[in-house]
Amino acid sequence: MKMKMTRLLALALAALMAASFAACGKTPDAETTAAPETSAVEAVDTTAAAVPADDTTAAETEAVVTEAPATEAAVTEAPATEAPTTAAPTTAAPTTTEKPTETTTKETTTEKKAPTDKAEILKLYNDATAKVASKKPAFSKKRQTKEGVYDAGVALKAVKGVVYKFMGIGEENAYVKDVAKNDGEYNHYFQKSTLTASDIKDASCTLNSDGSYDVTIKVKDGNSYTEGGNGDKYYAPLDKSGISAGQGDKGYWDHKTAQNVYAAIGEVAPNAVIDEKYSGATVKATIDKDGNITKMEVTFDLDFNISKVYGASGHATGTTTVSFKSFKW
Repeated sequence: MKMKMTRLLALALAALMAASFAACGKTPDAETTAAPETSAVEAVDTTAAAVPADDTTAAETEAVVTEAPATEAAVTEAPATEAPTTAAPTTAAPTTTEKPTETTTKETTTEKKAPTDKAEILKLYNDATAKVASKKPAFSKKRQTKEGVYDAGVALKAVKGVVYKFMGIGEENAYVKDVAKNDGEYNHYFQKSTLTASDIKDASCTLNSDGSYDVTIKVKDGNSYTEGGNGDKYYAPLDKSGISAGQGDKGYWDHKTAQNVYAAIGEVAPNAVIDEKYSGATVKATIDKDGNITKMEVTFDLDFNISKVYGASGHATGTTTVSFKSFKW
């Protein structure tokens, strides 16, 4: 019994020492050398008991060996993950910078161009004439009607000079005027255009290198008629183009209608019949980049038929040119 207890105590001590060394990370070889103090039988038993302790130590050693490769594998993968992450932002940067530059260049190139639509051209011209009428800059004006034909009876031939005078035909009857800035009667010499698309045949515009525009507008033909001051007819889009026009016998009117002529001769020829028409009316104007007219010219062909003047009749034609220049804004 005593022997059995000793053996059991030895086994317990051996197991306890094996566990203690295993916890401290040492090998079990040192435990085996402490056994000689027991009997030979106990030594055999102790060796047999040491086998499990060796297995436990081996298992722990394997566990440590197994963990080491796992740690190395994690270290090896880290560089492979970082390489693509760093390169990606560097490649994308230049593409974003170039596109805004290209867009800005295109807008600058196409910033200004001449209008091509008839309505747009007409608006450009109308706005420019309205600016003249509003700001009232100084300018020089000349109107002259070049003689065409004059076919008349004896009575009208005798007063040809008078007829040409109120019609403004001939160099001697040219009208010249230097209009001062803010002249009190500015509308006698220049009027803003009120032309509409229905008043014109065509319109064109070109852009000059200095940014100014050359505008050409072809105005529809018109006519006027009166018979002894009655049965008046009047259709004259030309009179809406910016030239001076109105009622009565006024030397500053640029377009003489049948009503204007009758106002001049009605007292001496109350039964006069006057039939007037114009054709080929063309407006040309240069408008600078700020919308200011710098020069302007209006031309049209006149045709007059006059009858019942002292029992005689006559036919006169001419080409009128009205020029505006030397604007001082």
